[in-house]
Amino acid sequence: MKKIFWLTAIVSVFVVGCQESNTAKLDDGQTQSEVTPFDSINALIKQDPNNPDLYFQRAKMHYEARDLATSMNDVGRALKLDSGKTDYYLLLADLKLIAKESRDSRDALLNAYAINPTDIDVVLRLGELYMIVQDADESFRYLNEALLLDKFNSTAYRLKGFNYKYLGDTTKAVSSFQTAIEQDPNDYDSYLQLGLLYSTIGHEIAEDYYNNALKVRPQSVEAHYAKGLFYQTIGRSRDALNTYDDILEITGEYFDAWYNKGYVYLVQLQEYDSAAQQFSKAIQFGPQGYAEAYYNRGLSYEQMGELKKAEADYREALRINPQFDLAAQGLGRIVD
Repeated sequence: MKKIFWLTAIVSVFVVGCQESNTAKLDDGQTQSEVTPFDSINALIKQDPNNPDLYFQRAKMHYEARDLATSMNDVGRALKLDSGKTDYYLLLADLKLIAKESRDSRDALLNAYAINPTDIDVVLRLGELYMIVQDADESFRYLNEALLLDKFNSTAYRLKGFNYKYLGDTTKAVSSFQTAIEQDPNDYDSYLQLGLLYSTIGHEIAEDYYNNALKVRPQSVEAHYAKGLFYQTIGRSRDALNTYDDILEITGEYFDAWYNKGYVYLVQLQEYDSAAQQFSKAIQFGPQGYAEAYYNRGLSYEQMGELKKAEADYREALRINPQFDLAAQGLGRIVD
């Protein structure tokens, strides 16, 4: 699952200009080396070193470039110069959360809240943070505050849905996610969560929610995979295979799709040659030492009567995991 907290990174572009020769033409016909956005912001800071907004802009640029340590330094400089800007604290909260320093992230958000308790972004972020650390009571408190500020806010309803899901209250989780969708018909996360919740009970409405999620994000591998797994679980084997193929058109190296295709061919369709081919792809793209893929390919070969290949795969699975009982049993059948 993707992380659901906002990462507020906006790049400010100051000067961009280049030609194929990697130089920029001046009006008088002269050339100069390409000037990057970082060159521009650095020059502005040199001219005005006590301007906190310039450090904040550079912090966002470093954040976008995934230079988190430098971004942290710059937002710290901005706060030293001006500790009254909620945006500065929001960026600091993001950086601290990425660094897994949830208490410091909370403190940054509480500082922003003290500055402006009616800033709905700040209130939502507090509700989200407490949801992430699974403090549902505090999360609900801030999310309800957000809804007092904006009763149509889809994010607040979605985050309440996550809280209820973690608490095991499926009925209220479903209600919250559905309310979120009513407020925002493009709420991808709520569609996906509703699909997952209905999948757990095998309800076919899950298909509709996955399809709606994919209308919002057609290239979402996680939504395609959840949909394929749902088809696989309820026995719609061909639909599962087609959905896994949709994933492989997006990224042919998604080894879980290859592995699941192999499983469908092996267990549900008994098409063993096709199964072996899929497990070979899973071995190619999967993590080193993918013992389960070797075992299942061995089982496919065994069913095809290719016992030498089956034996080799069972032995490889046992080399990777000597405690793999199913592989040991398979090897025992071959040897006997």
